[in-house]
Amino acid sequence: MLKPQIILSRPQLGENIGATARIMYNFGLDNLRLISPRDGWPNKKAITVSSGGGQVIDNAIIYNNLNDSINDLNFV
Repeated sequence: MLKPQIILSRPQLGENIGATARIMYNFGLDNLRLISPRDGWPNKKAITVSSGGGQVIDNAIIYNNLNDSINDLNFV
């Protein structure tokens, strides 16, 4: 079964990344890709808001641009 990869492009707030990680964790998704987070990475606010989704945060992969983030995906 293919699991979706969630990609956030240039997220502005760590809280948004954390909320996304928490929702992903609730639904059994664990592949988060971040493209150039504005406030840098890692981000304390993202970790705080993730509330249980810390594994998603820990495994997030950072990319510089969209093309790099989708390079290994078959369906976009």
